[in-house]
Amino acid sequence: MDHKNLLRVIPQFLGNIEFLSKPILDGHIHQGWYIHSHHSQYPEVVLQRVNTYVFKEPEKLMENIQLVSTYLHQHSPNQRQLTLIPTLSGKIYYREANGTIWRIYKQIENCYTTLIARDLTQIFEAGKVTGLFLKQLRDYPVESLHISIPDFHNTPKRYQNFLTALSHAEPDLIRIVQREIDFLEERSSHFGLFWNALLQQSLPWRVTHNDTKLDNVLFDRDTHKAVCLIDLDTIMPGSALFDFGDALRAMGNPSAEDEPDLKKVQFQIPVFKAYTQGYLAAAREILTSKELEWLAFSPWMITIEIGMRFLTDYLQGNQYFRIHYPEQNLNRCRTQFKLVADIEKQKSLLEEIVLKTINHLK
Repeated sequence: MDHKNLLRVIPQFLGNIEFLSKPILDGHIHQGWYIHSHHSQYPEVVLQRVNTYVFKEPEKLMENIQLVSTYLHQHSPNQRQLTLIPTLSGKIYYREANGTIWRIYKQIENCYTTLIARDLTQIFEAGKVTGLFLKQLRDYPVESLHISIPDFHNTPKRYQNFLTALSHAEPDLIRIVQREIDFLEERSSHFGLFWNALLQQSLPWRVTHNDTKLDNVLFDRDTHKAVCLIDLDTIMPGSALFDFGDALRAMGNPSAEDEPDLKKVQFQIPVFKAYTQGYLAAAREILTSKELEWLAFSPWMITIEIGMRFLTDYLQGNQYFRIHYPEQNLNRCRTQFKLVADIEKQKSLLEEIVLKTINHLK
């Protein structure tokens, strides 16, 4: 979408002003732009076109974001947080006649995001702000949130979706991914552990972010301390284990998510240790004994789940995740499965790190 086309959208939020736009190139789901103008109140904002293929009910998605961000502003007034900018008519999003949904966030000043941590202190900060997010929302009425993506971390359902995609896949594709098929089948008996525990209420339902990778943490440019979590699209009821596991899935790998050379892909123990220390420094006191017991296992669960989702999308013609070349989702899948194998080899060490951190904080 070029600058001319944005001319019909920006005025819905900021009025008829001149502006400069710069596309945001990263991110799997939405298209986005940085918008710079001389607007008196919002000179720098982030414009996004919501992916309604992924989010079937964008109105509910936007309501979740508005309610949770407002709650965080009210209960943590000294912390910088995401702020939605309403349209001139007062709505929190703009819907075009063709159904396209647009939203604008105020850009938080003097902050940055990064794909690569500068050091382990930054990893600690990411863990701490994610644990703080969980703690800040512990009294939020989780049952009032909409389910923006049904069964998002329902790992058994994700596996069934994979098997369905496999049953409709071309024979040539099946031959290409046979090793990955076998990898999942050998581990499938463990997929229901977290989800079944939530249904049986042996794990508590919590307000979870569900996309806690490093580039969804905002850092202060001067201090490099974590400011807040951004990208609140997948806020919904879930388990604390989802956010912890997903963060380590993403941060524990020093290579690109689609790295074709699997020798470069490994699960980094120092990163796990630093993140765990930061996370538990903020959230240990509110976590249950079962959550603490399974914390070290959560990166395994979320990593294999994401891997099967990449593989499912590859078999279905790459409809969900944005790709830049045809095999990207297959490469993404293979990096996840390499991480899973690496986590399995270090299971005892991960459990030891969690236990030592808990004891240190008592």
